[in-house]
Amino acid sequence: MICREIILKNFRNIEDEKVTFGDGVNVLCGFNAQGKTNILEGIYYFALGKSFRGASDRELIFHGRDNAEISLDFTDMTRERHHSVNLSVKEKKMCRKEGIKVSKLSEFIGIFRAVLFSPEVLSCVKDGPAERRSFLDVAISQIYPAYMASLINYRKLLQNRNAVLKDSENRNCDELLYVLSCQMAEEAERIARYRDEYTSMLASETNALIKEISLGKESVSMKYRTGKSREEYLKLLTENTEKEKILKTTLYGVHKDDLEIKLSGYDSRIYASQGQQRSIALSMKLAEGEISKKICGEYPVFLLDDIFSELDDIRKDYILSGLGNRQVIITCCEKIIKGNIYGISGGKISKQSIQQ
Repeated sequence: MICREIILKNFRNIEDEKVTFGDGVNVLCGFNAQGKTNILEGIYYFALGKSFRGASDRELIFHGRDNAEISLDFTDMTRERHHSVNLSVKEKKMCRKEGIKVSKLSEFIGIFRAVLFSPEVLSCVKDGPAERRSFLDVAISQIYPAYMASLINYRKLLQNRNAVLKDSENRNCDELLYVLSCQMAEEAERIARYRDEYTSMLASETNALIKEISLGKESVSMKYRTGKSREEYLKLLTENTEKEKILKTTLYGVHKDDLEIKLSGYDSRIYASQGQQRSIALSMKLAEGEISKKICGEYPVFLLDDIFSELDDIRKDYILSGLGNRQVIITCCEKIIKGNIYGISGGKISKQSIQQ
């Protein structure tokens, strides 16, 4: 998969710019706060369906403007494709694939696929369960659209159930809670199954990479906690309702699960050094790309957002060697990498040189 061209209009600090990328390594250079990451954010929007930086759609619109537009031309192993997104201050966003409006986000996600490396990703191993669940959700959604649909449904049900729990003092809501619990348990089983199967693939690929970087001295194992059946989830949701009414929140479900990661048999959050944790996180992202290729038939686009300042020379060489013969788009402050070089200043983009 190759990202050919992106056009951004009134997106973040970019008024109207077009970037055409090459097949190999592409480097976006510039000082901080000039718009480098905004370009990656625009590209990754087509893989994720939202900002990877946690911004709302309105926050992506150029200050003082009412609308923003991003469009992406890319090729996969079958043909050239064109997707676009229109963002509005007053209306819901409009996503189009091949010019045709899509009604569901799950119909949009999974066609353009990308793997993002960012400083936040480097800390997912040492951070809490939410970061690791997010890792799984993003990776799985791009290769299994049905997973994205289940995840969206589950989150809506969770939001509704929590709203009912918050209002439980004012009305009898036991019957409604049971209906929501049944629906949540069904989606939870489906989500847990996807996560458990993906974890097995991720563990195998990540372990091979860790063994390579450590020269066979270290190994990684992973376990998804806790994949349960529909009946088990339903039992947890129905047997603890009174406690949930008091706390006014749903205490059980896939939104509480975790991905356990061990380095040579020990909890990586506690016993792995910062360097080892980063090696695991980098290996997990490379593994994400390998799994995507095995299932979908081709590599996704690799996006590296200012991570080289976070890495030592060994890990820089490791990640670059692991990305050979794939399209890579990198942001950095200096021209430290050979490839197609683009200068970014004040939201303006200029092609500086080719294959330096």
